[in-house]
Amino acid sequence: MPEPVGGSRSAGGQRLDNVVAFGDVIMVSGVGGDVTITTARPPYRVEAFPAVVESVGVEQARQRPSRLLLAQHRVVPFVGRDGDLAEVAEWMGRPGGVLVRLLHAAGGQGKTRLAGHVADTWAQAGWAVWRVLHEPVFTGGYRMDLPAGGGLLVVVDYADRWSVSHLQSLLTHLKSMNVQAGVTVRVLLLARSTTAWWPALRTRLRSGHQVEATSQPLPPLGEQVDRGVLFRQARDRFATAMGVADADRLRPPPNLADDAFGQVLSVHMAALVAVDAHRRNTAAPTGPHALSSYLLDRERDHWYALHHRPVEPRQTPPEVMGRTVYLATLTAAVPRAIATDLLHRVGLNAPAATTIIDDHRFCYPPEDDRTVFQALQPDRLGEDLIALSTPGHRHTGDEDGWDSDDWAVTAAGQLLRFDAEPPPWAAHAVTVLVETARRWDHVATDILYPVLRTHPHLALAAGGTTITRLATIPGIDPDVLDAINTVLPTDRHVDLDIAAAAITTALTPHRLAASTDPADHARLHAAHAWRLANAGLRDQALPPAEEATAIYRRLVEANPAVYLPYLAMSLNNLGLWLSELGRREDALPPAEEATAIYRRLVEANPAVYLPYLAMSLNNLGLWLSGLGRREDALPPAEEAAAIHQRLAEANPAAYLPDLAGSLNNLGIWLSGLGRREEALSSAEEAVAIRRRLAEANPVAYLPDLAGSLNNLGAMLSGLGRREEALSSAEEAVAIRRRLAEANPVAYLPDLAGSLNNLGAMLSGLGRREEALSSAEEAVAIGRRLAEANPVA
Repeated sequence: MPEPVGGSRSAGGQRLDNVVAFGDVIMVSGVGGDVTITTARPPYRVEAFPAVVESVGVEQARQRPSRLLLAQHRVVPFVGRDGDLAEVAEWMGRPGGVLVRLLHAAGGQGKTRLAGHVADTWAQAGWAVWRVLHEPVFTGGYRMDLPAGGGLLVVVDYADRWSVSHLQSLLTHLKSMNVQAGVTVRVLLLARSTTAWWPALRTRLRSGHQVEATSQPLPPLGEQVDRGVLFRQARDRFATAMGVADADRLRPPPNLADDAFGQVLSVHMAALVAVDAHRRNTAAPTGPHALSSYLLDRERDHWYALHHRPVEPRQTPPEVMGRTVYLATLTAAVPRAIATDLLHRVGLNAPAATTIIDDHRFCYPPEDDRTVFQALQPDRLGEDLIALSTPGHRHTGDEDGWDSDDWAVTAAGQLLRFDAEPPPWAAHAVTVLVETARRWDHVATDILYPVLRTHPHLALAAGGTTITRLATIPGIDPDVLDAINTVLPTDRHVDLDIAAAAITTALTPHRLAASTDPADHARLHAAHAWRLANAGLRDQALPPAEEATAIYRRLVEANPAVYLPYLAMSLNNLGLWLSELGRREDALPPAEEATAIYRRLVEANPAVYLPYLAMSLNNLGLWLSGLGRREDALPPAEEAAAIHQRLAEANPAAYLPDLAGSLNNLGIWLSGLGRREEALSSAEEAVAIRRRLAEANPVAYLPDLAGSLNNLGAMLSGLGRREEALSSAEEAVAIRRRLAEANPVAYLPDLAGSLNNLGAMLSGLGRREEALSSAEEAVAIGRRLAEANPVA
């Protein structure tokens, strides 16, 4: 974990003032007490934002014109976007020690260039500017200077490809720097997507650190920027960079007003192609795909020239280099040993792997010297390389098109095949394919969908954000969603609940349309409601839950023997979600009806339906207690616990979780009735069971353990055992923080409750400053939750 260092001296006498040490940098000096040293490495690398522009020589620009499009070369000065820049400047000037802003837009909209302009502006104003690169496998240690004046601006590109926990780690460290060193920090995140990951991160920052996190869309080119002016400015700059005369007579393409040119990158590509075509005395294409094809042709010319040059020719033939570039664009930077394996996987064996890697490295030097296989950039051009190289697109055979390669038909499948676990490069490859498929239908139907149908676990490796992006591809094949749905966890999963809800939201209409059977419709609505509720989207879960209940009620009228159990379960779930939405009076009738149905079913078949009766009794007790009817809640709670005790004795693997839930609830109601010693016994037994369950399966049982710990702490506190109570409360808060990081919608209410309890216990122990911090955080969370849903 990075920590500010000020005026500390190592054993060798080295003095470090106003720096932050990252990674394996350990300095110990002048310590009068215990010291804890950790070698835990952050999942990212921090470096100074490049202040010196990387120039491109005329000959280099002519060899590979696409280099001039890269943001780091800043060939075209940043213009327009005055409104967007003013909004960022206003954010930078707001009060607050740490502020976070997400700048989001489709690829090629100019996010990175805008961030570079902002970085230059604030560096000139005396701020330090860092960029952070995602690096899950981190090695080594280094240090960064803290700003002598001003503040610190931190730029994070591709934020939507980070895991939320890794972003949380970075922002926690930056918050620590602000507190310890007094540095004002602004964090600018850049991303294409805001789905799933951003709400989770934003809510966690606001609740856990009181850090304001806001978003700003970067809209397509419109009134802020005149496309003709942008074209001419880029044309002139590119002409200078390439040593081309008379470029001022080049006119914008006639289709510049089309939607295809709504992005800055598209206009720049049109200007670059126009200049280079003029230099080569050829006609410039104007279609967006043709612009990519033209620039890819220039890449291929470069590979050919290197292979055939008279002095020290590169040994890799152009067709092999093209396939290697395709491969590197899918996998991104990897260590050399992995690159060798990748080449063998896709059949690139001649020349030798070492030669191919060295030649590719020569053409595309990696940003990190420890890796090879730098991807083709800009991202959009890399995605178009994948699409245009893959046979089946509508531009095959175009006179100005890029030749497709039948090798690409099977390359992705070979790259992503696995036996036990998805390979380490799978997450990036699937993410790139999903982004490419959003613009190129044939990549979706011929590459991405077959791979995911065969290996749906690849989607899980890519993560929740990519799954959500996949689920929203227009016209996605329902069979792909079905395949992924079969490997998703059947119960709650902290990291995948939001993605599972997106899958069922996209899949359910297809399944409903494919069947006329009312029983199928009821089952589909119930499953959809379950997924939505697991993701914390309980208000969205309510309509399908009500529809499922209504259908099952009609089916029971015709065939009660078959459908009565389904109606009972549907009523039980409906009561659950009504209660969680704060509609406790409405929740009670379905809970009572479900219990009555299960009693009848138990009379006929106790072996099958006793567990369901116990569950329903447990829920009925919850609703009654929530309405303040504690005396009425105790009998169903005691009956549920007794049933679960018998079931767990006979089959502990199946029924211990249910027993723990019943004991937990029974303890609450006994405590509420003043029977504290009995309550404590139930609560302790519930914690012991759930701790064992969570050790074996933390994803499924950590939420339950946190709830039981929270209750145990309250009961211990009520008995005057405050130190023991504090330990339980702190553990509950720690678990719920982690849960809320991954899914704030589902777990923030629980975190607020635990923080509230923790504050009360700290206050009772005289630790009032700490108590105040917990209480303030609980109030902040509660206030935001109440603004969104005052009834609940």
